[in-house]
Amino acid sequence: MLSYLHAIQIGVLLFFTFFLISLIPYMIVQYRKYGRVNPWRFFVNFSFILYLVCAYAMTIFPLPNVEQVAQMTGPEQNLVPFEFVRQFIAYNPLELSDRSTWLLGLKASTFIQPFFNLLLTLPFGIYLRYLFKRSFSQTFVLSLLLTLSFEFLQRSALFGLYPRPYRLFDVDDLLLNTVGSLIGFGIACLLVKVLPDLDAQQPAPVQVGLIRRSIAFGVDIILMEIVAVFVPHFYMALLIIFVAVPVLFRRTFGQKLLKIKIEAGRINIFIRQLLSLLNFGILGLLGYYLQRSGYIAENELGQNLLLIILCLILLMLPTIDLLFATLSRRQKLWYERLSRTELTTT
Repeated sequence: MLSYLHAIQIGVLLFFTFFLISLIPYMIVQYRKYGRVNPWRFFVNFSFILYLVCAYAMTIFPLPNVEQVAQMTGPEQNLVPFEFVRQFIAYNPLELSDRSTWLLGLKASTFIQPFFNLLLTLPFGIYLRYLFKRSFSQTFVLSLLLTLSFEFLQRSALFGLYPRPYRLFDVDDLLLNTVGSLIGFGIACLLVKVLPDLDAQQPAPVQVGLIRRSIAFGVDIILMEIVAVFVPHFYMALLIIFVAVPVLFRRTFGQKLLKIKIEAGRINIFIRQLLSLLNFGILGLLGYYLQRSGYIAENELGQNLLLIILCLILLMLPTIDLLFATLSRRQKLWYERLSRTELTTT
């Protein structure tokens, strides 16, 4: 049991690594495809990834020492079907007529191992029916392929990293895993009647949310860093990405990717972008004075500290404005109100 918990812990850590890498691309795809991020679909998609990573982790981990594996002399495979039934009959202490043996029978390895093999792939059948809308026959084939990948991964000695397999290739595992997935499929047939329909059409919001525009802004920042490599000054890249491009195309590249458009004339857009750059200016000044405090004379440190405090106070103003915009219905920032511009979805 402890080995299973250890494998699940490793799987969770691997999942969070994948989650951090794939989160932004996933949200971009959802905004482009549906115009919104459905929280329930988000949960179901990433819970499926979490399950799949943990399932593979439980078949691989914990990894033994190579020397320990080299000294193993046990069988490498079992090709006799229903061996787990014979093992249960021969070694399990359960006697139906004696209630005192029931708990002992459930705790015995001859019951726990087949039972956990059923549970391992039960969620897979649920996801195939609910998330991917697969039929019974498709679920059977895909479940068989999944459990085959488990067994061949073990049979290959982790792709030859070990001198021999450190876990048994068991045909009974194939049977139990496949049956477990089909049981999950049957459970999902009941769950789909009460769970939300993931493919139900939902209207995209008219207003552009702050999360959506923040992702677009992050894309533009990355593009600005790339452009800065090819131009002599950093501020030129800033003007190209955040002023020239939106004035010409009424949107930045990031906004284009997220299907956002600035609704206004080009003069208003020009004013909007210049005002938005004031936020960059405050951050730039703050960074300059912080860096300057490391090499200026001691008698100038007091004045430099006051300038740092002033920059922090100025930086609080757009931060407070952002908080108010989050709570407001229209979610317009200060430079959008002044320039009379608005972001809309395309």
